[in-house]
Order: sequence, then C-alpha cells, then structure tokens
Amino acid sequence: MSFWPSSCLQNTQKAFNLRHMMKRILLFCTILTLVCPQAFAETQPRKLGKFDYWSAYQMAEGKQSVCYMTLTAKPPVPKGSKLKRDSVTLMITHRPTEGALDVFSYAAGTKFAASSEVTVKAGEKTFSLFTQGDTAWARDPATDHALAQALRSNASITVTGTAAVGGSFADTISMKGSSKAYQAMAEACGLSQPSAPAKAKPAPKASKPK
Repeated sequence: MSFWPSSCLQNTQKAFNLRHMMKRILLFCTILTLVCPQAFAETQPRKLGKFDYWSAYQMAEGKQSVCYMTLTAKPPVPKGSKLKRDSVTLMITHRPTEGALDVFSYAAGTKFAASSEVTVKAGEKTFSLFTQGDTAWARDPATDHALAQALRSNASITVTGTAAVGGSFADTISMKGSSKAYQAMAEACGLSQPSAPAKAKPAPKASKPK
C-alpha cells in the first residue's frame, strides 16, 4: 500500500483503497450466485471444463459475460488444533465489461481475525492480502494480475492467515491444471491469452483438492 507525504493525499488514497476493497467485496457477493445456483437459478453457470484440480465456468449476467476458475480443497487439521474449518475455495474471476480481470479471492473456510492480513507465497514471490469475513482479497489490480500469473507459474502456493478462533494456519495447495483452466475462461470471455507462464518448479507435498 502506498504512503503519500501530505495528510490530504493520505485521505484521498485511503478513500480510493476503501472504494476498491468494497468493490471487490461486492464482486464476491455476486460470485456467490455462481457457486449457489440453486438460489439463483436464472444465473446458473456453464461449465467450461475440469482441468485436474481446477474447474472453469462462464455465465451471463445481463448483457455481460462473467468467467471464473475455481479450486476447492479440504485443509488438513493438525492434531489437537482448536481450529475448525470447512473447505477452502480459491477463485480467479474475469468481468470484462467492468474492466475487472484476474480478481483473486481466497475463502478460508473460517472467519479471519479482525483486520488481519493474509500472505500468499508463490515460488520466490510473496503477496499481502486484506481480509473481510472468511475471504482474502488483493488490494489492487496489479496484485491481482501478478497473483494470476504466479498461480500458473508455480506447482503450488502457500496461503498463511490467522483465524478469528483457533489461531494461525498455512495451506499449501497444488496448482495443477491452473494454466488450462485460465486459458478456458479467458477464451470464453473473449480475452487474448497472455504469454505462457514459466514452467512450474517441483513443489513440496501439497494439500490435495477434492
């Protein structure tokens, strides 16, 4: 997050960041209609394919097309841990009409500690995310794009956060199939496919998604 020299610019930047974060939270509320189609039958997504651990989808929302890729995994629970979690869900979403591309979100299966941050480590790169409820988001589009690239360039990522109850956790998740899923949703939304990411390096043992 950038820091500006004057209090006026600081307030302006804070307001911009707040608007940006709220836009992402509202986007996630919309995406709930994708993963809960029984509640919103008119917006049922079309499955583009299953790519190893990932699935890609497209749906029409009014006159605009929304495309996303998603992975769901059950996190391991260490013995003796008080941390109770449901499955985690990692998503990358395109909404071209709004200019929202590569929007990264990570639902941890439990609420995050208030005002806590999440760290995503992908290869040699580390990203910091803000949290709202049980979901972590990137703060700006540049971080979204970098995360989308990192997912396709590495065999796994590790997400570290702090739950509201039960303490901290670290999820290592396989990215197998992410490049093909990304290509499918990009093509479905009429986006040019970016250059292929670097070949993924072998990863340590990762949590196996469903």
